Amino acid sequence: MTPFQAMQIHPADNTATLVVDGKAGDEIVVAQGEMRFSIKLIEDVPFAHKAAVRAIEPGEAVTKYGEVMGRASAPIAMGAWVHVHNVESCRGRGDEAQVGDRGLKPEDRPDPANARRMTTAAPIFSADGREFRGYLRPDGLAGTRNLVGVLSTVVCANDVTEALGGEPGAAAFTHQQGCSQTRPDVEGIERTLFNLAMNPNLGGVLLVSLGCESVNAPKIYERIRAAGKPVEMIVIQEAGGKERALRAGREAIARLRDAIRAEPTMLPISRLRVGLKCGSSDTTQGISSNIIIGRMTEALVEAGAQVVIGETTEFMGAEHIAARHAVDDATAEAIVGAVERMENRARAIGVDMRGGQPTRGNIEGGLTTIEEKSLGALAKAGSAVFQEVVPYGVPSKKQGLVMMDSPGREPELLTGLAAMGCTIVVFATGRGAPQGFPFMPVVKITGNARTWERMREHMDVYVGDVISGEKTNEAAALDVFEHVLAAASGEPTAAERTGYFRSMNIYTTGPVI
Repeated sequence: MTPFQAMQIHPADNTATLVVDGKAGDEIVVAQGEMRFSIKLIEDVPFAHKAAVRAIEPGEAVTKYGEVMGRASAPIAMGAWVHVHNVESCRGRGDEAQVGDRGLKPEDRPDPANARRMTTAAPIFSADGREFRGYLRPDGLAGTRNLVGVLSTVVCANDVTEALGGEPGAAAFTHQQGCSQTRPDVEGIERTLFNLAMNPNLGGVLLVSLGCESVNAPKIYERIRAAGKPVEMIVIQEAGGKERALRAGREAIARLRDAIRAEPTMLPISRLRVGLKCGSSDTTQGISSNIIIGRMTEALVEAGAQVVIGETTEFMGAEHIAARHAVDDATAEAIVGAVERMENRARAIGVDMRGGQPTRGNIEGGLTTIEEKSLGALAKAGSAVFQEVVPYGVPSKKQGLVMMDSPGREPELLTGLAAMGCTIVVFATGRGAPQGFPFMPVVKITGNARTWERMREHMDVYVGDVISGEKTNEAAALDVFEHVLAAASGEPTAAERTGYFRSMNIYTTGPVI
């Protein structure tokens, strides 16, 4: 088959994504499925950025994935570089008047009786019958690790918590919250800390309190104890300072470690709780890693696992697609409502959202608007049906695909997934996000060959060969799935090997006062 230098993802698209660095005057071959056609570049277009495959007038929709990803802010000639200098987002813009109902359109409303049949593609491989080596907990949940969680209840206890996290079999969780905050945020932090403690990857928990914080550490301790999980607590002020608290903490960890000794057992895939994330994104994700993860999501859901996708901002511009994949009208409305609330927060401050989304790194990686970023990010869900929308860090009892209403930044998003009870995360990255999580393995997937070469120590799986056609989606999805099973069974991920998992936080919405 003819080699190509760019991909037009949908036949209706007026853009194509380059898979090479393009130079002005280059005649490039564009692949659209099995079809090939040529365009001549009239200016340099970097790798993973877009070129126009036809002329686009000012104000006209700019399209990718067969969807609107923004509008032209200047004339764009065929073969021109399509990016932030000539395209603007239509969403989250407080710097201009916006009109129109952002709610569900009639055609976006699913038929509850037929939603699954209408929206779910058959998985390209089967995960039925596959198992992982995990730890079955008394509450029926299953962990992929068996650790003592050392959880800081307030930012002021982080030094002690971090030091104790170096003990064998322990994992420290620190954050920047816990005091001098409004009551709703304090209650949310308490809820999140309790839910983190109940994550099945933790056999036991040590709470580290300063002693004077707004968060009610004794209440969290009592809730954990009442739930039946081995738990201890140290209070730095009562212990008499850092060194005495460290001695007490080490003794507590030793007792907890003895209490939770267990051998892993073989467990079915249906016991897995898998979180999805993408970060340090570029456009290679939307044509490789996110799509491959989506194919794996379909197989996991079909096998009975729970799969959680968050990052509400990255539904913006694609929420109509997610709504069509909802199990019923209430879930569809909840998806759209979550996006509206997030968008309204961005619009309320009266600025162009592009100051924060896409990020500077996203833009350098070829992502032009939040709509383009969202359309690619949502591919991680595949065609699975959304069963529920839950608040940040609140566990869901639903099997299948669940949306968590959350921000997209790694420290808060990964914490929310862990609080929901996720036991492993699959994380797509284009430019190379190294972050993991203290007690939840994070499998890093990239489709960017340059990132695979430069950031290899932080990456787990490469799927860029689907871009060149050297590997099928099915083969790549199976490869990712096997890596996920291995990590769930105890094989260390790149983030665990490098120890790159210490900068976490809890999502809050109010001020520090």
